[in-house]
Amino acid sequence: MKRLLILIAAVSVLAACSVKKPAETVQIPAEPVQKMLPAPVDTSKPDAQKTPYAAGVSSINASNLFEYFGRDDVLYIDVRDFGDYQKKHLRNFECIPYFAFIFNADAGKDAKKTQLYGGTVSEPVSVYKESDDMLNVLFPKDKTLFIMCQGGGRVAQLMTILEKKGYDMSKIYNVGGMGQFTASEYADYTVDALEFKVNAAYSIEGLTKN
Repeated sequence: MKRLLILIAAVSVLAACSVKKPAETVQIPAEPVQKMLPAPVDTSKPDAQKTPYAAGVSSINASNLFEYFGRDDVLYIDVRDFGDYQKKHLRNFECIPYFAFIFNADAGKDAKKTQLYGGTVSEPVSVYKESDDMLNVLFPKDKTLFIMCQGGGRVAQLMTILEKKGYDMSKIYNVGGMGQFTASEYADYTVDALEFKVNAAYSIEGLTKN
């Protein structure tokens, strides 16, 4: 009888061990929802139609740019000279100097000029056979672009050139200038290295002059 009781107890223990526990529910944190990008131009501002590419009518500017940082669907570009960029810039903005590489009215006339385009910003003249291809390498047509400089003026010029070159201007934002991003909200996003001074020498190699 004792052996029978021991056997029954053993079977009961094995049966209990074989019962599957309900799977634990693992809470996977949801991906943060990215804020929808507004149209680049704030049409509520009075000069929006007259100066559509000016920083003053941009829908993303010093008041709200920090809300749109760290996106993988945006390229962040600073078009100031590299020396100014090195002294102070916003993190994750890459430097593509506008006056050094993109435009100079005398480029093409002066052999020492390195820029891709001469002429005027409203009628840019390609200095190289590959100028348009290089422009697309630096500012990809299939990307959303947030572009800044010191005050927004260079960006407005660049956007005029990009429009002439067939870019979709609904994806390009003049977010203003470094001088406007002094509020405390930007402290964690700012690289401040005023002690570093850089004298940059610019050149373009391997392209074919027109």
